Amino acid sequence: MSDSVQASASTSTHSWVLTANVRPLVESLAALVDYEADGWDWDAIETGLSSTDADDPHGWYDYPLIGATATLRLELANDPGSLITTVQVHHAPDELLKARIETIMSMLARYQVIA
Repeated sequence: MSDSVQASASTSTHSWVLTANVRPLVESLAALVDYEADGWDWDAIETGLSSTDADDPHGWYDYPLIGATATLRLELANDPGSLITTVQVHHAPDELLKARIETIMSMLARYQVIA
């Protein structure tokens, strides 16, 4: 991970979402920081996430969203045997950004998004 991504990631927000909502999560977080997520991003995340395990400290997938207004570093891991994906979003210490991230994750943990 580049120094610029790590430097902006001084705090984190941790939660989980329904696995079916990982793509809407990534797209929503990308929109927060003015990053244009595309099919390449999703292909990388989907491939990287396929071999993850939330119970393994080394079994997480790490992906940056380097936007025009901020940088987010996502850590994602599936919870084997369940329908959830655990998520950590590392971000700058910005209370408004943190609240928005928490709101997105809360919604995507409760309701399945149909796209």
